Amino acid sequence: MIKKITLSTLGILLGITVSNAQFKICNTTETIEELKTSLCTIVQAPLYHKKDNNETIDLFVRKFPAKEKREGSLWLIAGGPGESGASFYSLVDQFKNTFPNFDILIPDHRGTGLSGKICPEQERIDSDNGIGLGNEEWGACFGQMFGNLEYTKAFSITNGAKDLSMLINTLSGEGKRYVYGVSYGTQLVLRLILQGTVNLDGVILDSLVPLQDDVDFDLSKRSQVTDNVGRKVLEGLEASDSSVSLISRLQSLIDRVKTDEKFAAQIPNKNLAMLLGMTLDIPKVRNTIPSIIEGLEKNDFTALNKAVEVITSFYKDFSSKYPTATNSIPLVQIITASENNLRPEMKKDEVAKEAEKLLFTSPLPFLIAENKMPTYERDQFFAMVPENMPRTLILSGTLDPKTHFDGAKRYFKKLSTNGDVTFVGVVDTPHFVALFAPDAFAKIAKEFVEGKSIETLFIKDELSRLKTE
Repeated sequence: MIKKITLSTLGILLGITVSNAQFKICNTTETIEELKTSLCTIVQAPLYHKKDNNETIDLFVRKFPAKEKREGSLWLIAGGPGESGASFYSLVDQFKNTFPNFDILIPDHRGTGLSGKICPEQERIDSDNGIGLGNEEWGACFGQMFGNLEYTKAFSITNGAKDLSMLINTLSGEGKRYVYGVSYGTQLVLRLILQGTVNLDGVILDSLVPLQDDVDFDLSKRSQVTDNVGRKVLEGLEASDSSVSLISRLQSLIDRVKTDEKFAAQIPNKNLAMLLGMTLDIPKVRNTIPSIIEGLEKNDFTALNKAVEVITSFYKDFSSKYPTATNSIPLVQIITASENNLRPEMKKDEVAKEAEKLLFTSPLPFLIAENKMPTYERDQFFAMVPENMPRTLILSGTLDPKTHFDGAKRYFKKLSTNGDVTFVGVVDTPHFVALFAPDAFAKIAKEFVEGKSIETLFIKDELSRLKTE
């Protein structure tokens, strides 16, 4: 039933022909400019990659043919874990220009986009709320997850990595093979390498996540990571003639939110620390923090409201035109609770208590606390480091509020003992180097793919520099 629903729906919506994993024109009426030249296919993968399991799941892949003489393939592996390949669509031209001799292939992880879903009915692209779940769909989705636990538990990191192995070996074509992963995508790519089933000419890891057993940087500590980076940002934005530090001034404002109801009421969700934590993700917003602080001290919310407006607009413009861009919350929760939360016993009130002393926080620890969704058991690959690394480039922003620079360096030291692994810090850059430091990314990534030796330890990009207005 699941396979029938997925195939029939996609056939109607995209005009895709599924035949021996051959790429076809995705949609002859495509109106989104950057997608017009793309090709698509759906591959049927085993639900569980085991010999005794005959159930299948559909995996969607979009390909952008090489701009110039083809030399091979570059796979772009999205983050999340709930993000689909659509998170790359607005950057496709950037990747095509940086790697003109490579086919760009972008898969949707199982559970996302146009691949098979955890809740096939409720997460259909043509359902009332599209791929995202509406309030009235959650009940039925929970029923699906708990009513078919074996199916739900198949949406693991390891099965996702085995999907990638099959796709890369099946669809890459002749020539060199490179894989780029960002955020959770780096974790998935490293799990792929652990399988030892794919030959790769190189790997680029953007915003490397910490090792799974790193207690300092796991997802339950995200607010502490965000606060640490936020304080470094304040120090970097400090005016040379300041008599009172930005940290002290912000602390006074955070305290005021707790005691001044009229003041707090003008701040979204009455949570200044969380809102400021969100500003750290976008350089042009992050750089306005001194103005936000100065305004709030004068009961002027103009700079704060402008920051909210820019943040909202940024994420809307980034992916809203792609119907498959909505994150899969069930997939996020299941993978996070099963493998990426080292403190699953945490209660929401305990999360709130930990956040009381922080100037910058993340909503993630609160969202993942008290998980009510099914989980799967960790397997032998949990927290394992690949013994044989292909040639690898790691790019990490020095002011990444999600995957901390120190956590990435710590992981790099372990990876580098098992292969040719290079680590480059991108100065002042937040999460997702390719997005926020495109010139620096293009320069280093192109040199890497061309086989050049990279001696640079740090690189700068004007678009992501820390600077006051």
